[in-house]
Amino acid sequence: MFFPHLMNIKNDELVLEIGPGAYPFWRSDCLVDIYDENSQVDLTQFGGAELRTKGKPLFLIENNTLPFKDNSFDYIICSHVFEHVPINDLKFLASEIMRVGKKAYIEFPKPLYDYLYNFKVHLNLMDIVNGEILCLDKSQTDLSAVKRFQELSYGLRKKNLFSIDEHFAPVVAIGKEFVGDIPLKILESEDEFFELVINNKYYVSEPSFTWKVFNKMRPARIVKNLIGEIKRDRLYSCLTKNNEN
Repeated sequence: MFFPHLMNIKNDELVLEIGPGAYPFWRSDCLVDIYDENSQVDLTQFGGAELRTKGKPLFLIENNTLPFKDNSFDYIICSHVFEHVPINDLKFLASEIMRVGKKAYIEFPKPLYDYLYNFKVHLNLMDIVNGEILCLDKSQTDLSAVKRFQELSYGLRKKNLFSIDEHFAPVVAIGKEFVGDIPLKILESEDEFFELVINNKYYVSEPSFTWKVFNKMRPARIVKNLIGEIKRDRLYSCLTKNNEN
């Protein structure tokens, strides 16, 4: 996650994280994914490392449905998940997020990231324009035309010689907090997608050094990282009947 400072989570709010991968956010109280620790899966789905829960309860998504009752959570974190989801399932996922939560933070790579690396587990090119998430299936693009450039970029990245996301996060990633609704538009034309994206004025600034230091030193974060998540009683009331049995 590049922009955690965009999330406005209150101390008493119950937080669900979707698709935590190897790096669940410290503030999450509960995790949900289509995989668990025993799944055989390409580790690039988890950010290159094994799935970790850090002691937080992990539930499985079945039939694309989040296994929780309506309005179960105060806040939903969905960071670097949308680009992995088949394009025809995105609108349903967006509706499920707002069904179980009141607010949500969504983050994903901007198009330049896939032009540089083109990870095969990324299925979509995405951006946020005028408050709306735009999405284009990668099969509708000419990304393969720069395959050798992508191989070179990835090779430099593996050798720690060039990694644009470490130094220029606002160019390769974007995030936004949504309340009540997640506007999402599926585009079928590469020309239409890039006409909107090229003129986009929405870029996110990285958190300040002061914010990073304060966030690292927060007692609640330190405790959770050391002992894992303490299950809250509220979690049990959130489960669907299928999970209660």
